[in-house]
Formats: sequence, structure tokens, C-alpha cells
Amino acid sequence: MFDRRLLEDFDWVLLLITVVISVIGFVAIYSASYSYGTETPYFGRQVLWFFVGLGVMAVVTMIDYRFMQRFAPLVHLFMIILLILVLIYGTGGAGSRVQRWLQIGPIFFQPSEFVKFSLILYLAHYFSESRRIGDLGVKEVLWPLIITLVPFFLIIQQPDLGTAGILLFIFLPVIFLVGIRTKLILLSTALAVGSMPFVWVFLLKQYQRDRIITLINPEMDPLGTGYQIIQSKIAVGSGQIWGKGYLQGTQAQLNFLPARHTDFIFSVFTEEWGFVGGIFLVMLYVFLILWCLRYVGKTKDRSGSILTVGVAAILTSQVVINIGMVIGLLPIVGMPLPFMSYGGSAMLSHMIGIGLVLNVRMRRYDI
Repeated sequence: MFDRRLLEDFDWVLLLITVVISVIGFVAIYSASYSYGTETPYFGRQVLWFFVGLGVMAVVTMIDYRFMQRFAPLVHLFMIILLILVLIYGTGGAGSRVQRWLQIGPIFFQPSEFVKFSLILYLAHYFSESRRIGDLGVKEVLWPLIITLVPFFLIIQQPDLGTAGILLFIFLPVIFLVGIRTKLILLSTALAVGSMPFVWVFLLKQYQRDRIITLINPEMDPLGTGYQIIQSKIAVGSGQIWGKGYLQGTQAQLNFLPARHTDFIFSVFTEEWGFVGGIFLVMLYVFLILWCLRYVGKTKDRSGSILTVGVAAILTSQVVINIGMVIGLLPIVGMPLPFMSYGGSAMLSHMIGIGLVLNVRMRRYDI
């Protein structure tokens, strides 16, 4: 039963900054889809998913995270099964050529968005205080690594290199938090570097290799693989200091910029609001992430810290990867900008993440 005394420790600031970024996202999505015509449902659907997400967040917040951890293995197993079903019955959804969604009636559901959070729940469960912490060796790290790599390789097959990489970005800070031997760090680094040729030849699809090559020289194929990044950089740069004004961005309104309401929403925003608007949005994300990490180490148990670090790792990696790719510093991957990009699965999953942080924050002084 929900204890009303927990409301005294409810983090209203975290909720407020989440709402502010989401509202900015509504404004950007409306502009990005404006040229599609008035019948385009993206704006209304995003608002709907936002309120559904608030409801899901409220439920996640009310259920004690320590209780949820008991079911973490089953939840993570269920998500892995869904990833397998994506490979068998999945669809591209909304005209996409990739295979990342399961369709349930008119709704497209992307399991890879939710497996990120089932993973941090499982890691928090595995590294609970009853288990060995500090100076971890291969034996202690092997099983969590396997649990991470299974969905990693399943997502790679969709293919979705960006989301798969997020799982590694979750695993690494959690392992550092619980403590790992220096020798194992050095060995893992050497193996990662040595495996790059294998990854390039056997794991990456040809179009993914093309995107990496295009990053170095997008003008090599300006109407093909380099088109998206060139148009995105034009949009970002043409905003200059103050931007062109709301609904005045030429790259979006004249249909030059692909995927502008999803992965390239930051390009649309900065073209209209300029460098000042872009920096303001980045600072909001920095504040959100740092605020999530504010009480790491001050919770009752280590599992709460792991959950918080895991959610912060998801937000950090997605913001860095998304903004990095739209300004031409990273290869283009399918990576939504949290609370900004259009998408029901992304909105719900990120709301679950904020709900987990609020959950831990409210119960950090429990005895």
C-alpha cells in the first residue's frame, strides 16, 4: 500500500524538468510535421503518449523498487522473448525498412526501448547487498555480461546498432559502481579494441559501414548515404545564433530533412531557435541527468544507486549519440532524443526510467 509520507520526499524538480523538456518536444514535433499537412497525427499522438506515460510513471513510482526487483529475472526474460519475436514476426512500422516493432492492432510496440530498463532492474537485483561487491573478477562479472550480451546481439540483428550500444553503456557504469578489478578493466579494453575488425566485418551491415564512412566524408555521396547528415548540418548551421523563428525552418518546412519528427528533431529545433535554443535544451538535459545522480550513494541500499546510475546512463548516452549524429560528430543510428523525438515506445520507456529514479528518491531514507 502506498505510504502518503513518501510524498514528503517526492522530487518535484525532477518531474518538472521532465515535463518542460516534453512540452518543448511537443512544440518541435508540431513544427517538424507542419509541412505534412493538418491531417498529420504526430503532435496529437505524442501528447497522448505523454499523458499515458505520466500514468505509467505514477504506477512505477508507487510500487517499491525493491519489490519490483524480485521479478526482474522474469521481466528481463520476457523482454528477451519479445526481442526474439521481433526477429520472427517483426515489422518495420511506419514505412521503415528495418525490423524493430511488434504490431498489436493499430499500435506499433518496440521491445528494444523497454529492454534497457529491464536490464538495469536485473543488474540491480543481481548486485544486491547480499552478493559480493567490490574487487569483482571474471567469475562475478560473467553472468551479468551474458545477460547484457543476449539482448545486445538480438537487437543487432534487427538491425539497431544504436539501441544495442545503449545496453553496453548501461553495463559499464554499473560494473564500475559495484567495483571491478583493474586487471579486468585493462583486459576488457584490450579485447574491445582487438574485436573491432571482427565487428566491422561480421556484425555491421553494409549500410552501417557506409554510415561510418559517410561520417568522415559525407560529400562523397551527397544524394545517397550522405544526404541526411548534410541536410541536418545545414539545418543546425542555418539557425545561427537566434534561429529563423518558429515554423520558419526551411529544411523542415520544405521537406529537405528526413526523419525530422523522430531522430532529427534536434535539427528542426536548432534551425528555428538557433545556437541559443540548442544550448538551452542541452543544459536542460545536463540538469536532468545531474539531478538524477544527485543522491547516488545516499539511498538505503546499493540496488537503488544502481537503478539511478542505470537510468542516468541511458539518458546520457541517448542525448550524446542523438545530438552527436545530427551535428555530424557520430554516425547516423536510429536513436531518439529523450522526451523530444516522436514515438510512443520511447516516451513510455523514458517515463518508466524517471519513475524508477523518483521511486528510489522517495525511499532513500527507508529503514
